[in-house]
Amino acid sequence: MPTVPSTIREKMDKKVRAIVTRAVPYREADLILTLVSPEEGRLTASAKGCLKPRAKLRYAASIMNFGEYMLSGKGDRYVVTDCVQYDSFSVLTEDLGKYYAACFVLELLTRLSPEPQPQLFLHAAECLRDMAYGGAGAPEAACDFMKNALADNGSCPDFSTCAACRCVLDGAAVFTESEGVVCPHCAPQDGIAIDAVTRAYIAGERRDIPAELKTRSIMLLADLVQRMLGVRADSTYFREIK
Repeated sequence: MPTVPSTIREKMDKKVRAIVTRAVPYREADLILTLVSPEEGRLTASAKGCLKPRAKLRYAASIMNFGEYMLSGKGDRYVVTDCVQYDSFSVLTEDLGKYYAACFVLELLTRLSPEPQPQLFLHAAECLRDMAYGGAGAPEAACDFMKNALADNGSCPDFSTCAACRCVLDGAAVFTESEGVVCPHCAPQDGIAIDAVTRAYIAGERRDIPAELKTRSIMLLADLVQRMLGVRADSTYFREIK
């Protein structure tokens, strides 16, 4: 059987399951999409004419859209030619807090997925689903997604047990990059203090706390994600959630 020339192979179409995590206007009517796929990782594709109100694929160029994308192109330059939509999660746009949390999750997914991260992709899709249809709160969803991101990369500390002496943590704690989360008795002087309310919230032991304390917990956990994984999504918008 004759082989297909490499120049032709490069131009073959491909199908990928993906979520749109960014959509940036380009020229008069196009959008440049960032797609994250469990099989391909992060991809960039043009959505031609999708800024026009009656564009056939306008839905496929919306942030949070989850579907099977047909891409045409070569190398790492693609054009979206079709999309079978699985879910738009559009209900999340009706709640500002959940919309912000969804954007936070998608930004973190994007930053962590230059290469395929199937488990993290699944956690992101589940997070959007739980907020859209399962009643999950915005801060709680963002908190749990960050913990999943740490766990998927083998870096999630235990917020319920001291990493040094293994005692049960029922109050304040301290984070250290060498040990993880430890009790005050095992903590070095240069650790990051975690107050009792924040520790319990992140651990999932107590979630019924005031909004400002939830925000404080999200900000601290985002800082730990940055320290352990080297990336940080913008968590400052949680200050706007009332």
